[in-house]
Amino acid sequence: MKKLLVVIGVLAGMAGMLFAGGIVIGEKPPLLVLEGKDGGRLDNNPWSSAELKETAWCLFYVDPDESDMNVAAEEALEKEDISKDLLRSVAVINYKATKLPAFAVSMVLKNKQKKYPGTVYLKDTSHAFVQQWGLTDDTYCILVFNKNGVLVYRKDGKMEEAEIAEYIATIKKNL
Repeated sequence: MKKLLVVIGVLAGMAGMLFAGGIVIGEKPPLLVLEGKDGGRLDNNPWSSAELKETAWCLFYVDPDESDMNVAAEEALEKEDISKDLLRSVAVINYKATKLPAFAVSMVLKNKQKKYPGTVYLKDTSHAFVQQWGLTDDTYCILVFNKNGVLVYRKDGKMEEAEIAEYIATIKKNL
């Protein structure tokens, strides 16, 4: 009986993951707004995913504890030296994924904003991207959107060398 319950539990968990409603490549994701207690820009102004248009966009959804996970992908993209008129970036920090105090995370972000002024930095303080878009919690997710706001690439977790090449090629194809 115990084994049957375990099997049913595992199957239910897998079915839940299959139908979790995560965003899908080839589709425009549902509107997501960060404001107020849910987060927003570093200056506390709201942000909307409706902004992901007119240029290609890279969106990085990052657990602060995993911020070094995809440095190789970050460096590969930097080497491409793509004009900000063609490709924009947004870094969303998953505040719920870390035990670090919010003020410390915000301080690091403000310094990054100074270093990379072309990147939009956002705070997700309520797991909005996990709950509304089905992104994986406690990791580093990379998404690429085309000029129309359609998702054309997604990777949750560490990128391998071949995945980095695919990521860069997808970006170039959608400029």
